[in-house]
Amino acid sequence: MSNDDRRLPVIQTDLDEGTPSCSPKIYVSNEEAALLAEMRRLRERSMELKREMRDADPGQRLRLQSEIDEMRASWQDLARQREKAFVRKMIMLGHLPPDHPTE
Repeated sequence: MSNDDRRLPVIQTDLDEGTPSCSPKIYVSNEEAALLAEMRRLRERSMELKREMRDADPGQRLRLQSEIDEMRASWQDLARQREKAFVRKMIMLGHLPPDHPTE
């Protein structure tokens, strides 16, 4: 039995055929994972609030909409933080130059 027979198969997409790749898998840093988890939590809470709005009276709807708007702003802030975390990860992995702007 050769070494190739003992290895698990790796599925490599043909999107960038011929270009070298450091890994066939997508790596998410701990920082990115934490930000994504918080974004997921905001999305789930937003969906709950939207369901509550269906049966709410006008006063409650205004309060719920205000909360959703605050969550939307938080989501956008988290998205910016995630993008910066992605750039930092790419710099650490050597895929971007160290002087690449993170802003």
